[in-house]
Amino acid sequence: ALDVGAHIGVFSRLALSKGCKRIIAYEPEPSNFELLTRNLETVHASSLPIVELHSEAVAHGPSQLRKLVRARNQNDGTKNTWRHSLEEYSQYNDVDETKDLPSESQRNVLERLDVHSIPFFGGALVEGISLVKLDCEGAEIDILLANESSQAESWLDVTDLVVEWSFTKERRVSVMHRAIRKLKEAGFLVYYEGQGSWWDTDQGALWPYPNDLVIFAHRSKSDS
Repeated sequence: ALDVGAHIGVFSRLALSKGCKRIIAYEPEPSNFELLTRNLETVHASSLPIVELHSEAVAHGPSQLRKLVRARNQNDGTKNTWRHSLEEYSQYNDVDETKDLPSESQRNVLERLDVHSIPFFGGALVEGISLVKLDCEGAEIDILLANESSQAESWLDVTDLVVEWSFTKERRVSVMHRAIRKLKEAGFLVYYEGQGSWWDTDQGALWPYPNDLVIFAHRSKSDS
């Protein structure tokens, strides 16, 4: 399995518990990567399953240095560890001294750090991977809108895909539909909660909910 946006390793551990024999996990935020390493260090030390951990971001485009923006804390001051994103996808803005905020802990200039990013197609995705999870805080949008996404051969051996689509970054449902059409061109069947509902069928609809959406896609080995 390829775990993009591995956070602290919850998905990777679940995959291992279900019998996955190989995990490749990417997590660019240093404190999350430290916990990811600790949570997988037991299996990481053994010969099987194979676990590869990378402290890098995955995005569409060439390998390069990018800025990672750390998420602002929640309104009650609770530390936010899961909304860190590359700067071009960040939903946060710097806050100056004059603005009223729900919590003083939010009064700061956003913290940015340099991270190395590699491309998804032709980089993170390698042969022998059948299951991919994308939870990369907006970067999945450009990955799935890329020309490679519609080409069956670009997905190599992938038969199953789980994506958190970041409506918090891009609220236009039509953009998600464009990505889904590309997946279907590549031979995937696509499923998500709310298919056929008003927001899914109304032209020009904006995502009406505060949470993101999980998309599931599958294709048979004969189609891949």
